[in-house]
Amino acid sequence: MMRTQRAKIKIGESYRGITICSLKDRADPKDFVLFCSDGQSTEAFASEYFRARSNNSLWFVGADCSNEHRNAEYVVGRDSPRFEEHELFFTQTLLEWTESTLGIHHDRDRAAVFGYSCGGAFAASMGIRNPEKYGAIFAFSIAGRPIADFELEPSSSVADVNFYFRSGSREPGGMRSYMARLGKWLTRAGSHVDISVNPGGHEFALWSNALNESIERAVPMSHNI
Repeated sequence: MMRTQRAKIKIGESYRGITICSLKDRADPKDFVLFCSDGQSTEAFASEYFRARSNNSLWFVGADCSNEHRNAEYVVGRDSPRFEEHELFFTQTLLEWTESTLGIHHDRDRAAVFGYSCGGAFAASMGIRNPEKYGAIFAFSIAGRPIADFELEPSSSVADVNFYFRSGSREPGGMRSYMARLGKWLTRAGSHVDISVNPGGHEFALWSNALNESIERAVPMSHNI
C-alpha cells in the first residue's frame, strides 16, 4: 500500500509544501528518488505508478509550485531572480532535506526530475543546467523554452544525462516541434534523448502513462533501482 507523507520547507520568506510517496516507511540510503515539480499532483502520479508496479525502492518527492508565480519559477527568462531562487531551492535545499530527513544519499545516477507543461520546461532546464545532480529527466508537454538559441553549443557535461521527452498527438504542433529541436540540440552533446508523441492531449492521463513507461526505460540506465 502506498504511503504518503507531507512536510514544509522554507523558501525565501515563505514555506513550500512537500509530498513524499513510497511503498515503505523507511528509506534505504541507495533508494531512487524522483523529484517532481508541481508537487500538488505528486500523490496522483505516484498512486497510478504504484498501482501497476510494486517498486519499493522508488520514492516520489514533490515540491509544490507557487500559486502566484508558477511560470516565473519554472520557465527560464520569465523572471530570472524568481527562477534562480527556485532552482537553488530545488537543486540544493530539497536535496539536502531529502538526505537529512529520509536518509537517502544523493547520487545523480539514482535521482531524476519529472515535470509537465511549464513544469516540463523546468525539468528539462534542471537537466541542462545541473547535469551533475540528476541522471534522468522526464520532461513532458514542454511549455516554455529551456533553450532559446539553438545556435549555442550545448555543454558536454549533459552527455551523462538521459532525457525522456513526451508530448501528445492532440497538443499544439509548435510544442512537438520545439521538443524535437531540443532533442536534436542535446544529442549534439552526446546526451541520450528518448522522444515520442503519444495519443492524447494536454492532460493527466497522457503524463501519467508516459511517466510509468519512461521510468521503466530509465531505471536500467540509472544502475537499476
